[in-house]
Amino acid sequence: MKRKTLESFFKKVERGSSSRGPSQEQATEQEPLMPTEMPTQEPQQPCQPRNGSVTYERDPGKRLQIDEYPPNQRDEVRRFYISEGPFQPYMDNYPYGEGANRHRRFHHKWFKMFPWLEFSPTTERGYCFPCFLFSTKPRGKCGSDTFTVKGFQNWKKVNDGKECAFLKHMGHDTNSAHNFAVRHYDNLKNTLGHIENVIAKRNEKEVVDARLRLKTSIDAVRWLTFQACSLRGHDESPESINQGNFLQMVKILASYNKGVKEVVLENAPRNAKYTSATVQKEILNTFSRKVQKAIREEIGDSKFCILVDESRDISKKEQMAIVVRFVDKDGFIRERFLDLVHVKDTAALTLKNSICTVLLDNNLSVQDIRGQGYDGASNMRGEWNGLQALILRECPYAYYVHCMAHRLQLALVAASREVADVHNFIQEAIFAINVVSSSSKRNDELLDAQAEEIAREIDLGELDTGRGANQLGTLQRPVDTRWSSHYKSIRSLARMFGATISVLQSLAKDRSLSYHARGDASGSIKKLCSFDFVFVMHLMKAIMQITHVLCRALQEKALDILNALHLISMTKELLQKLRDDGWEPLLEEVNSFCHKHRIELPDMSRRYVDFINSRNKHDNTTIEHHYRFDIFTTAIDQQLQELNDRFSEQSMDLLTFAAVLDPRDCKSFSIEKICTLVGRFYPADFTDQEKAQLECQLPYYQLDVCNHPDLQKSSSLADLIHQLVVTNKFTFYPMVDRLLRLIVTLPVSTATTERAFSAMNLIKTGLRSRMGDDYLRDYMIVYIEKEIAMKFTSDEIIDLYDLLGRRRAKLKLIES
Repeated sequence: MKRKTLESFFKKVERGSSSRGPSQEQATEQEPLMPTEMPTQEPQQPCQPRNGSVTYERDPGKRLQIDEYPPNQRDEVRRFYISEGPFQPYMDNYPYGEGANRHRRFHHKWFKMFPWLEFSPTTERGYCFPCFLFSTKPRGKCGSDTFTVKGFQNWKKVNDGKECAFLKHMGHDTNSAHNFAVRHYDNLKNTLGHIENVIAKRNEKEVVDARLRLKTSIDAVRWLTFQACSLRGHDESPESINQGNFLQMVKILASYNKGVKEVVLENAPRNAKYTSATVQKEILNTFSRKVQKAIREEIGDSKFCILVDESRDISKKEQMAIVVRFVDKDGFIRERFLDLVHVKDTAALTLKNSICTVLLDNNLSVQDIRGQGYDGASNMRGEWNGLQALILRECPYAYYVHCMAHRLQLALVAASREVADVHNFIQEAIFAINVVSSSSKRNDELLDAQAEEIAREIDLGELDTGRGANQLGTLQRPVDTRWSSHYKSIRSLARMFGATISVLQSLAKDRSLSYHARGDASGSIKKLCSFDFVFVMHLMKAIMQITHVLCRALQEKALDILNALHLISMTKELLQKLRDDGWEPLLEEVNSFCHKHRIELPDMSRRYVDFINSRNKHDNTTIEHHYRFDIFTTAIDQQLQELNDRFSEQSMDLLTFAAVLDPRDCKSFSIEKICTLVGRFYPADFTDQEKAQLECQLPYYQLDVCNHPDLQKSSSLADLIHQLVVTNKFTFYPMVDRLLRLIVTLPVSTATTERAFSAMNLIKTGLRSRMGDDYLRDYMIVYIEKEIAMKFTSDEIIDLYDLLGRRRAKLKLIES
């Protein structure tokens, strides 16, 4: 009877059904949902914990209620959400409501009118931020959980004068539930008003000392992170000679400042030293959060594109780098490293869910994506189930552009493999480089031979002297998928050809070596000293000099899509010019090289004997014909064919239409094609009225650009956008400016993500292979975006650090 009476005493409150967890009946049969878990049926994963084991979700329609967290974690959860602020995603067109609200929808201007308001793209409903944080459980009254659990969607009651649903929720009484929650929100945000602060009555000196102590730690963490140095040491005990970079840096700062020395390390209170590993990670996390907020503010209302790539770190974890590309308010192209996510697998759906979660966590909408840049892997570019296809289903205007740098590398490497003589040359060159560079002893012999050759050529007046000239180097090994590495390898071999031959000759004569080693050296000498090898080496060097410029240009952040296409077109023209006019200069250069290194020259007028393709006895093909047409012309034609196949205008309709946007090219500028471009590819970004305005602005825009001296100097569309901002012309042509920004936002390459992985290899090394995912993520954000991180003052970091948790030492003065 007692048990029955006790159970019936507390009346259960029925909540509306939600997709966040099991129903009331299921809850009695299943284990309760812990705050570190999320329902399995959700397609997106929750936001990763920032500084502990608690899991957070920014979307108000999917996050747990405060009373669902353990009591000892609720203040930590509240502090996190207060530091992030209300979730207010900006969308061009919010979805329409249901039923009676099917002709009404949410408006972003309500965010300014009611700063506490939130919107969930998942449930398409509105919520109250302070009430979510501090309201008590629903009281069983009708509508008591509308703005916290169920969500508000009755949009027709918003613009209803005094009967506005938002005003009624706020209430006219200061003791209303909403105003009660707002007071608690302000009290928690203002740490100075906490009772423990009032009782403690900390004096000014204690606060100043605490801030100086924390500022020293912040400066040490900032400097070490910018230099990609480790923070902790192997032995940080007081007896250790080397306590790690962080503590040693604090000691150095203290040695140069008496005031700092009096408040840090052994002179600091034992409960507020600010030197522990946890404090270091919290400081780094505070920096990364401010960097992400700064990036979000930079983006503003602009459309953006995403650049994504994945790679394994030193601990064999698959990490996905996410970069956003956009045009800032000053007209500059920016590519910002937004986040690093550890993914369990590289399936397209897993990557898509992780990307959506990161965008949601940073208050960015998938609907604002206007471009996708990935490599050519099948999970990325798959037409039906690839990542680009999944993103396109969410946003049909997120056009996929295969990374041009990857495409160019594949084209040039494939072209070099198609010509048998070129393929044989590459294999023979790799073999010779491996023989010479296989040991440190041989490498030293190569350097000595190179030094002797340089000294001899300087004495003969064949080389110029000067600072930085004639430096010693080593032979570079080529990488199969990196065309630039082939160029560096051939250049190094041609520059050190004499030294390489000298080392191979000494190896071939060294009786202390095995027969295999001497045989490899002898075979390499015969290959390298043949006219075939020298001819193909100079031919590939000439081809690579042309294509290498394009490879480097495609990796630039500020390169726009039209300039990239222009560079590709110029590369094709230069290759064609080499094919038409480059035979005689190339042959003269090869003959001079052979004469210098005493290589026998063939008689070009003699009949060529082909040992593979048998020819009849009446075939009078000469050796010159073989080298000119079978090798020289065929190799260049193969390069041109690959470039035409992979960068054909027919396969890039959007880019073809975009090419008509440059008014400096009077022949290609076409108002009709520009209007077609807008109607076909960007219908969601221009209304019918704005399309008409664009058509009216284009003739004036063309004349203005052609006649304005500052605009004429623009070297690219990106530079033109910046000049429009500088000259304030963008206010005269707002529709043209919008279209230019959309086109320039399209990605060119994923080189920025590749650089991010290079930074990851510097940060997470073999000695630091146990770095946690959150620590690595925060470190990389601060290190890569140091341009933003260095702008934050120590006081800004201290204020946010103080807000994120309860601090034993008070970091703010109590106002009288």
